Amino acid sequence: MNEPNVVTGSYVVKSEHTLTHSPLEMAVAGMEGAATRFSVDAIKDERVRASYERNIKRMSQQIFADVRAGNVTVEDGTKFSNEMRNKIMYEHRKFTSAQGVAIAQKKKETGKTYSEILNEKSQTQFNKNYEQLTKSQQKEVLYRALERSGSANARFSAGTKIMSAMGKVGIIITAVLATYYILDADDKAKETARQATILGGGAAGGFLAGLGVSAICGPAAPACAIAVVLIGSVAGGIAGGVAADTFDAELEELVHWDIL
Repeated sequence: MNEPNVVTGSYVVKSEHTLTHSPLEMAVAGMEGAATRFSVDAIKDERVRASYERNIKRMSQQIFADVRAGNVTVEDGTKFSNEMRNKIMYEHRKFTSAQGVAIAQKKKETGKTYSEILNEKSQTQFNKNYEQLTKSQQKEVLYRALERSGSANARFSAGTKIMSAMGKVGIIITAVLATYYILDADDKAKETARQATILGGGAAGGFLAGLGVSAICGPAAPACAIAVVLIGSVAGGIAGGVAADTFDAELEELVHWDIL
């Protein structure tokens, strides 16, 4: 009968392990970094949306004036206004955050074609496609489409403004939290530099993560885009906190330069 294998030896128990960084501090740093990135993006996206609304309205009014003056036909004016609106939309999306673009693509991935616009207006007004209408009805649809080319989606714009307001609140809360840590610190100048590093790291981390959203998530995937930017922002904030703690001696020297 085989004897069981017995391993003997000494084992270290009740040993203490010192954590290099406090889990709570890392969690707070991640939260601060994420809040900063999303707050900045929300405020910027609202400004981009407002610029988009102003530009499509100005474009529509100019073309409508040219049509009334007889410089262009209503058909050519409507076709041109549709092309310009789509171009304005794409140009403004270049300045929108990654998660903002994903949300916009979920609503409307690409601009509507000229035929789609006409058929949509025709169905709404006459329950027929544009080609099935009489000449007078088609002209009425063209004028209506031209007038509407300068109008933005009211519900979408309202949502963007709400996000902007939330972003401003987020910045205030983050600033209050950072101020608390600064006032509570023994070395306030060093803590100021540390908080700046955390906030900057979060903003940078979220921005870099946003660059990879299209490759990771594809178009029209807001939940994925938000998750990717959130992970990048949290990681950036934590990295900023770790960097500030790692380069403690450098921060000590930096605060004596009187640039903070």
